[in-house]
Amino acid sequence: MNKKVGTPLEPTKISGEESWMKRNWWIILIGIAVIGVIVVGIFIFLNLRTEPSEEVDDSQGIEDAEKMRIVTNEEPPTNYHLEEGEFTGTTVDIVEEIKRYLNLDVEIEVMPWARAYETAKTDSNVVIFTAARTQERIDHGFNFIGPVITRKHALWSKKGNNFNISSIEDIRDQDLRIGVMRGDWREKYFIDRGFSVDSVTDHRQNLVKLLERGIDLWVSSDIEAPPIAREAGVSMEEIEIAYVFREASSYIMLSKDTPEETVKEWEEVYAEIQKTDFFEDTSKKWSSILGSEVGYANDTGFFIRK
Repeated sequence: MNKKVGTPLEPTKISGEESWMKRNWWIILIGIAVIGVIVVGIFIFLNLRTEPSEEVDDSQGIEDAEKMRIVTNEEPPTNYHLEEGEFTGTTVDIVEEIKRYLNLDVEIEVMPWARAYETAKTDSNVVIFTAARTQERIDHGFNFIGPVITRKHALWSKKGNNFNISSIEDIRDQDLRIGVMRGDWREKYFIDRGFSVDSVTDHRQNLVKLLERGIDLWVSSDIEAPPIAREAGVSMEEIEIAYVFREASSYIMLSKDTPEETVKEWEEVYAEIQKTDFFEDTSKKWSSILGSEVGYANDTGFFIRK
């Protein structure tokens, strides 16, 4: 029986391209790996741009630490807490309006004046109020916005004491004891003139001492004394001005080394606010609160009208 012989298979023809790929497979693998590394690199780069890294967080912390601070103390009627807890005052109203104009999200920190002043003396980018413009503060490099208020600084006595003071020397001659607030420029005013003073952290402490005859004279002003007395539950009929030793304006101060652009912003905004109805409206508000007619002028700030 004859066997059928199949037709022999023809050898498979390999194209030149396929032949090259077989011979150079390792080059192709390396190319794929390189493309993969590039893709992963692009993904990581985009991620770093859109998601905060640890390094970004640290720099944000530094930025927060260097941002502006606003510090003050309790001193009616410029800056003080109401019984219900709200922090208010003639200068507080101004600072809040400036913050609104500048879109500043900075809380006002309330502390004893000595600590607030030391903070402003040693740190940059600190706003402090309400402060007199003394030569010492000018020399230190403080920047001044205002004036925001002008006060008649006086020595108050318990009514009926009749100390008959017409000069600083009369206080010395009668050996009268003076009570002041610690860190206040008026403390230094009397110490520099050779007086021994009783320094406390809150005006109300000295008002109580005055009524209990722990001191003879209390340092305050025509605009401060009424609200301080009201807070302490003391009638103004119990005290009287014994001697006005100085009439002076007070300011919002910005600390030394505060960026020039920041100082300029505060100056420009304050000048801009003076062109609005803000100060007229605020004068009416505080006239009602204080029970005295409060006025405002660009060269004095708030003041008590005669």
